Amino acid sequence: MNTENTNDNLQIIKDDEIDLIALVKTIWNGRKTIYYSIGVAVIIGLIIAFTSPVKYQAYSTLIPSEEKKGGMGNLGALAGMAGINLGSMMGGTSGIPAEVYPQVVNSYPFKKEMVHQKFHFEDYTEPISLYEYALADTIESLGSKVAKYTIRLPWTIKDALSGGNEDLKTELPDYGVLQLSEEELRAMAAVEQVIVIEVDKKTGLINVSAEVGEPVLVAQFVQKAVELLQNYVIRYKTKQAREHLEFIQKQYDQKKEIYEQSQGRLYAYKDKHRNMVSERVNLEFQRLSDDYDMSSTVFKGLAQQLEQAKIAVNEQTPAFTILEPAKVPIDKSGPKKKIILVVSVFLGGFVGLGVVFGKLVWSSVKNNF
Repeated sequence: MNTENTNDNLQIIKDDEIDLIALVKTIWNGRKTIYYSIGVAVIIGLIIAFTSPVKYQAYSTLIPSEEKKGGMGNLGALAGMAGINLGSMMGGTSGIPAEVYPQVVNSYPFKKEMVHQKFHFEDYTEPISLYEYALADTIESLGSKVAKYTIRLPWTIKDALSGGNEDLKTELPDYGVLQLSEEELRAMAAVEQVIVIEVDKKTGLINVSAEVGEPVLVAQFVQKAVELLQNYVIRYKTKQAREHLEFIQKQYDQKKEIYEQSQGRLYAYKDKHRNMVSERVNLEFQRLSDDYDMSSTVFKGLAQQLEQAKIAVNEQTPAFTILEPAKVPIDKSGPKKKIILVVSVFLGGFVGLGVVFGKLVWSSVKNNF
């Protein structure tokens, strides 16, 4: 029996109803096409599974600190478990909301700081930064060098005669704005693709994860990302207090010098005129004593304010709780070969069915015309 003729004669839809028997017969008659499609898909899936680069994943979970006023006690804790933040509803929280943390990680300042951190790569004996790694990755290959002095020879000569424009790019003046090199952009794009931050709105937990081809390197990525994130939040929350502390410290240092000078002049004058009694001596002594008392009062007041400013900075410095620190992964996270094969089988089956029914529809259209 001719399979194609059988498929042509089968009518799956009759009077707006699907004939299941005809449907099953159509699929059965086209089983070879489906088998071939599944076989091709499995072969492609095997190639993808065994040629894809190996990846390892590491993650860290932390709880951001929130300064709360007007303690809610157990009621606030129960509300937090239910996904309700009573502190923020009543205006009793301060700091960066957890929902903003992903934007912090994806910001240019964060990524720029990240790409200049030192990491241990398997191919290097000494730790290097992602920026240096990107620079090393731009070394010309053999094919590029051959093309440079064959096909692109006119442009190579032109670049040589222009006198090194690439060197001028590295010596651009500072315009006071963020300037990024091509290598920095490449490294920052890699950071954005590798590091993932997720926030659980109900519990407030922050999960930082990364996935790369080296187990030790991925753990370093996650740990450094968490450290930079904590430092950013600390700088943000303590910015005003630190500026006040710096101002008080500057005033304290100035008044301390004046205080020590007036103290030295007073005691030097007392030693010099110890056994002398006169109105002029008493007048000068009183003037030096008043100057010393005034500088001493100002200095002691600033010393007290300095200690208070230090306490304020410490009070406003958030403390993070690391629930799950970053660890060097042992098992590979990718490629997921079993999942790839299962998906390949299903995709191959769907494609095969599509081909079978496509042939049936095409035959029906040809018969109608």
